Amino acid sequence: MAATGVNNMENERFLRSVINASPNAVITINEAGEILVFSRAAQAMFGFGEAEVLGKNVSMLMPEPDHSLHDGYIRRYIETGKAQIIGRARPVMARRKNGETFPAVLHVSEFDEGARIFVGFVEDITRQKATERRLEDTQLQLQHAGRIGAMGEIATSIAHELNQPLTAAASMAGAVALTLKKTTFDGKDDALALIDDAVAEIRRASGVIRQMRDFLRNRETERAAHPINRIIEESCLIALIGAETEGVMVTSALDDYAGAVMVDRIQMQQVIVNLIRNAVDAMQETRNKHLTIATAKKDDTVEIRIADTGTGITDEMKKRLFEPFATSKEDGMGIGLSLSKSIVEAHKGEIYAKDNHPAGTVFLVALPAAKDDA
Repeated sequence: MAATGVNNMENERFLRSVINASPNAVITINEAGEILVFSRAAQAMFGFGEAEVLGKNVSMLMPEPDHSLHDGYIRRYIETGKAQIIGRARPVMARRKNGETFPAVLHVSEFDEGARIFVGFVEDITRQKATERRLEDTQLQLQHAGRIGAMGEIATSIAHELNQPLTAAASMAGAVALTLKKTTFDGKDDALALIDDAVAEIRRASGVIRQMRDFLRNRETERAAHPINRIIEESCLIALIGAETEGVMVTSALDDYAGAVMVDRIQMQQVIVNLIRNAVDAMQETRNKHLTIATAKKDDTVEIRIADTGTGITDEMKKRLFEPFATSKEDGMGIGLSLSKSIVEAHKGEIYAKDNHPAGTVFLVALPAAKDDA
């Protein structure tokens, strides 16, 4: 019996350490809505100490109308078994101790240990929403800007605003990793690997922002010989997110002998991602969605070919396709192709578009091969 008691205490300490290691708030309640667990992240997020909330109704963390309706939500679920938010993510508004409300994403799970227990994971998305608002404001400014010089100033502002939450996210992920390393549980190595991947992606995103800002400021870029196929593959990981669910069939025809190009890798990824996303967007209204991505070596040039079966480009649009703010999208800004052209030409390359028969558009990028491959 004594050993069982010790094991239970050890399990409880382990669970508490795992809960407190989560960067998101973890809150558990019973059927009456009373708070049973309030993690350290929850205390930091809401401003309440643990002793202030344990045994209190969780609705104290909610603004109206959820504050008044929450107990009814639980009763309805217990009576009908019909889940509205359990097992799925839901955007909500939450309330801090000082009365401030903030946007959050709530994930709720349920388990039964003799009595129903509900576990909520709360993610504060205040920074994300603020960044989105700033980006929306910036887009409106860009749509009304008359010169490409204005874009450089705004892009610098965007880079500054985005780098702050990215740096904070990297720091938080690192802190979680340090905490997890001090604990022992099944799946620890997988969790640490995922955190390492997240930090790597955050740093890569920061690199994209920094490179774009530096490019617009006409600073020296970092060029080296990079295999063109690797640049394409890395770009596709980003550009093709969601393409499969949109019904896009992708054909990859990368020439094993295409070789390397002397480029700034991140800037060239920006070009490829932009061209692929444009191609996917162009096929939204078509039934036959076929995207072809190819590379080929031609003498001392490496060619990238991105072809879609979309709606195509009108003759009038072709004349100003690469001009700043030229776009065929109702909600587009028309900056991507202009910037892509600037990047390609800065690398002593060429970019142009032509019709894809029987339907769609082909974009071709020609870059000088790296000297060893020339």
